[in-house]
Amino acid sequence: MRRHTLRKNIIAVVLAMLLPTLSHADYKDIVVLENGNEILGTIKSLTQGQLLFDTDAMGTVTIQWDKIVEIRSDEPMDIEATDGKRYFGTLEKSGRAEQVTISSGTSTDSLAIVDLVQIVPIGGSFLKRLQGSFSAGFSLTKSSDVAQLSFNGNLLYQDRENRWALSYNNIVTNQDSGTTEQLFARLGYRYQPAEHWYGLGFVSFQRNQELGINARGLLGAGAGRTMFQSTQGELSLNGGLALNLEDTDFGQDTSVESFAAIEYALFKFSGRRSNLIFSAMIFPSLTESGRIRWQVDTTWRQEIVNNMFWDWSLYASGDNEPPEGANSKSDYGIVTSLGWSFGR
Repeated sequence: MRRHTLRKNIIAVVLAMLLPTLSHADYKDIVVLENGNEILGTIKSLTQGQLLFDTDAMGTVTIQWDKIVEIRSDEPMDIEATDGKRYFGTLEKSGRAEQVTISSGTSTDSLAIVDLVQIVPIGGSFLKRLQGSFSAGFSLTKSSDVAQLSFNGNLLYQDRENRWALSYNNIVTNQDSGTTEQLFARLGYRYQPAEHWYGLGFVSFQRNQELGINARGLLGAGAGRTMFQSTQGELSLNGGLALNLEDTDFGQDTSVESFAAIEYALFKFSGRRSNLIFSAMIFPSLTESGRIRWQVDTTWRQEIVNNMFWDWSLYASGDNEPPEGANSKSDYGIVTSLGWSFGR
């Protein structure tokens, strides 16, 4: 009986010694925080100043990037720095504080951790590289008998040199004078072979009855440059040419336009994630002398819990020479919605 009990105790001690090793076997990545805590897990991605890190005990956690003083991984990573340079290799411990060594097998580079703005594991599946969100909102004003329904969705895929972005926005307003609709859908593509510079192309569809547009199709191409990027935000400028096909109550029209755009994003993390996205585009017509269109969109997103968020969006658009029958030369509004995000 004593031998049996002794054998059980020995097995229990051996298992107690082995279990930590076994539980850590699948986690090859290490993150050290500024308070000295060391976390074992798997790097999922770094984007917008936040590291997604998969752990055993806590599941997938979001870690503020500027709280990390050391990061290591034996898995090859696709890494982008604030100066636009791309690196491919493993993350190794550096001899200097708050730095990381990127090793590709043939070369090594040492960078400050704060200079890394994006990390994606190489060889990750298509689904793991997807990120997106969708949201919906509804408002009703009894005094004016105005009801408004909105729906927004976006999907992003990015690899080493290519980025595809799909977005959809729809706002339906019902009031005494009738129902009006604003719809915008766009598929955009970026190819970035060099530091900061990128080529772009897009196709979009729009409906805005306030501006007299039953349907507008845009096919555009151009180039742009990322002026700066960091874990707190980024700014880019781009421009090019677009083919504009419009359908109104009075017929169809085709024109050629130039375009210029500014895009700005601000990221913030203080317990819960939030970000500000601003974009402005101007479309001077090349075939309709004097005509200029413009579009401005601003969205503030605040995380509520986990991946649930509130959106506050301001949109405005205008046309100094709108189609015949348009109710106005401009359209604007504020939309609030509740949504959910997924992916990186």
